[in-house]
Amino acid sequence: MTLFTRPFVITCLATFFFYLSFYLILPVMPLYVADMGGTSTQLGLIIGLFAFMAMVLRPPAGWIIDTRGSFLVLVTGVAIFFLASLGYVLARSVEAVLALRLFHGMGMGLFPTAAAVVVAEVAPLSRRGEAMGWFGIANSAGMVIGPTTGTAVSIRMGFPVLFLLAGGVAFLGLACLAMLPRPGKPSGRRGQPASLGDFYSPAALLPSLILLFLYVPYGAMVAFIPIIATQRGLANAGIFYTVFALAVLLVRAKAGQISDRRGRAAVILPGMLVASVAFATLGLTSGTVGVLASAAIYGVAFGAVQPALLALTADRVRPEERGKAMGTFYTAWELGISSGAVAAGLLLKVAEFPVMWLWSAGMPVLGALLSLKARSSSLPRVSS
Repeated sequence: MTLFTRPFVITCLATFFFYLSFYLILPVMPLYVADMGGTSTQLGLIIGLFAFMAMVLRPPAGWIIDTRGSFLVLVTGVAIFFLASLGYVLARSVEAVLALRLFHGMGMGLFPTAAAVVVAEVAPLSRRGEAMGWFGIANSAGMVIGPTTGTAVSIRMGFPVLFLLAGGVAFLGLACLAMLPRPGKPSGRRGQPASLGDFYSPAALLPSLILLFLYVPYGAMVAFIPIIATQRGLANAGIFYTVFALAVLLVRAKAGQISDRRGRAAVILPGMLVASVAFATLGLTSGTVGVLASAAIYGVAFGAVQPALLALTADRVRPEERGKAMGTFYTAWELGISSGAVAAGLLLKVAEFPVMWLWSAGMPVLGALLSLKARSSSLPRVSS
């Protein structure tokens, strides 16, 4: 069956611009706040507050998608990215930046949840893992370009120009969504009051918990890699993200195909163990080579595990509950990032960076143990 339909391609293109806007800013925010005199705790909050607000909005976003449809959620998420990027131009204090990070995080709570639902809806069941792989590639393509470009623009042209550029890219995402066919709104749940059960999906808890243990160290990484990479001799910290993203691109689509054929756990379990190796490499090395090696290793793990977990989540729920299932999944995503960033910042008050990275390496091992429970439900089983 055909995978590359118009809704699928447009959703992936909008996803590319959304994440390109995000990754243009991501690696320079810790450096921007450090230049303003921010503390290590505030550096952690730059990532933690963004992820916290995204996490808070994931469950209601899922409910809105199930009851009102995906389109409004998609557009609102990208529009927030556009406005927040322009807002950074006017920020003059760490406190103002932290407030904007809360607002910016709202966009991350909305768009990816809705986009993942659209992809699950339009992809053939037999190619769902592959579809999630390509959806992830759209994200990773933004990561390939964004961090290095964003860092270079901030150095050569200044932070305001960078923020304007990120806003312009987000606007291109809005232009893509204007071309997206608008499906009919769900009819079965409209007019009914929301209950607690509408905001989380029990069937999505297993893949969400595994994802949590993948993203706790990711939160530490995005908060402190710009500092560590610079200390270890990388003139442009965005190179770390470029290497990471290229590794993700190399494995993502193929890993999705393997999970379609051999089951989700066959990809998730080894991928989580590889992720642990990546952070152990950061903790046990001290030079530039170790930084880039860890980026490549973690990219391979990340590129394999994430689409398999997305597909596993879609496999385990009925079509009319995909919104809250993806809301649950992405809540764990943001909880992992926010808690990892904040916990790493607190840990650095009493320990050095190597200890923090080795602590991070332990998290994916816990996820690998949990993935053993996914074996009994690792093949696609819910029809679209």
